[in-house]
Amino acid sequence: MSTKNYSLPLLLGNFFTEEGGRLSTCSLLESIDHHLELLLTTCPGEHYFNKQYGTMIWDLDFERVASRSKWEESFTSFIYKATVENEKRIVNVAVSIKLREVVREEGLSKTVAVRQRVDIYVLGRLLLTGEKCGFNYTLYLGPLSNE
Repeated sequence: MSTKNYSLPLLLGNFFTEEGGRLSTCSLLESIDHHLELLLTTCPGEHYFNKQYGTMIWDLDFERVASRSKWEESFTSFIYKATVENEKRIVNVAVSIKLREVVREEGLSKTVAVRQRVDIYVLGRLLLTGEKCGFNYTLYLGPLSNE
């Protein structure tokens, strides 16, 4: 069975060309990677047709951290739950994170900004082949961003 995996973001301009353009396609792993990134960066309630789509990590972005281990446990479980519920092409999902502070000096003003960097690792097996796969993402907190 051959299925097409479309690249994100969808570039609809390519579709409406005089030559009868097509949407860009990608491999299964790239498609899952794009979908997981979209899932991580979507806040529940943003998706018009599925208000539960996204991850609850947004609720933790400005939360005052009383216990780092409990915060990490919540963050990890939110990603795990969203992945299992929304990405059916991978099974045996395992999620781990690494949290660290990043100090950055801002331009000419020489002000120092301290942000939290979260490295996210999602491991699993492809449902189609049983092959192991892994994905990693980096997010910065306060405000949440991927840059």
